[in-house]
Amino acid sequence: MAAREGHFQYEGAEDAIEEVLLEEAPSRPEKKFRWKIAGVAVVTLAVVGFAAKTVFPSSLSFMTSEGAINLDEAHTWEELPGMDKVIRKAQSLKQDKPLRNLQDLFYDSQPEELPWIRTECVIDTVQAAAYLGQAVVFLYKAIDYDGLECPNNSPVGCAASVAGFITSISWIASYLSFAANACGQAVNNGALCAGDFTALMANFGEIATVGAAARADCDFGKNALQILTRTETISPPWKEFVPAGASPAVDKALKIKGHKDQQRNRDYDIVQCAVDVTNSASYIVRVILQIRAAGSACADPKSCAVGIMNIISSFAWISQFTALAVSDCQVGADQKALCTADISDMVAALTNGPAAGIASTSDCADL
Repeated sequence: MAAREGHFQYEGAEDAIEEVLLEEAPSRPEKKFRWKIAGVAVVTLAVVGFAAKTVFPSSLSFMTSEGAINLDEAHTWEELPGMDKVIRKAQSLKQDKPLRNLQDLFYDSQPEELPWIRTECVIDTVQAAAYLGQAVVFLYKAIDYDGLECPNNSPVGCAASVAGFITSISWIASYLSFAANACGQAVNNGALCAGDFTALMANFGEIATVGAAARADCDFGKNALQILTRTETISPPWKEFVPAGASPAVDKALKIKGHKDQQRNRDYDIVQCAVDVTNSASYIVRVILQIRAAGSACADPKSCAVGIMNIISSFAWISQFTALAVSDCQVGADQKALCTADISDMVAALTNGPAAGIASTSDCADL
């Protein structure tokens, strides 16, 4: 009985040992795996630290002709080895365009130039107002001016009036754009670009206007008024509805109306006379500004060419508006003065047009 009981106790102990071994068996590989990971991590950190120490040492030194130089001893970038060669190389390089100081764009930074710039501002504004008055005159001539009225009164006069109106509007836009630049506090490239393009349009308009008017103004074999106006008498549309017995009253009404029309035409001629005198005086001041600007800009061939062409066109416009003033300020047109004005205007447009086109390549560039 005791032996059998001992056998049972032995089997129970053996089962207990097997249970313990079975419980601990999974844990042993896990502990070994953790130890392996820890070992690999330590070795990796050691390798990384050694590599960092080798590649990025705390102190680097270079051998030069003057001896070893330590980076810790170089307090400024000029002391770095080989930097003198880099500086000489940078100084030998040439720039396509010279650097421009941002401060130079502001007019207050140039006190000696500021009075001239403000003078240009005044001239631009005055001429914009003068061309506004001229646009009104040309519009009236195209609508109700005997000899220039559109469409059937005179094809030549109609073409000259319409082209003159469009040209005047273009000049208004151009001089207002230039005024936006000259009257501001700094250079306005957008305004200069707009002024150049509208000036180019205006010069094409001047050529069209002169082309239409020169046929009549410079034909000295005939009277210019005979070429411009119709030879037959134009009756008002309401005359055909007037009874025949009322002819004396109709004639009187026509005379009164003709007198009023002539007086109104004369009033517009006086307005045109004032515009001519204003533009002539303005171009005298403008040519002075252009001569001064060309004197300092002729170091650059392109700027020099623009300046010279602007000067020639301004002198031609002085001649044109002076001749127009001779004709417009007196009673009755002066054919020789009108022909002189046409030729001068053609010269001015053919020189100022290319100048505006060349200037736009700089003013419209993305600076």
